[in-house]
Amino acid sequence: MDNDTDLRFALQISGTELAETPPPSDSPLGRLRLFAAANGVKHLTKDHVAQALGGKI
Repeated sequence: MDNDTDLRFALQISGTELAETPPPSDSPLGRLRLFAAANGVKHLTKDHVAQALGGKI
């Protein structure tokens, strides 16, 4: 098996799927992506992840 097949199988087993499109900009991941695009990935911290999950970014 190749890595893509392994990943898709693992996602299927866990009941999730691999997105083919970017996340909505109002989702936590979408907000993190926008923050990283504006500020650089190097400045992204676990505190930013918590803020995005809490809707503060």
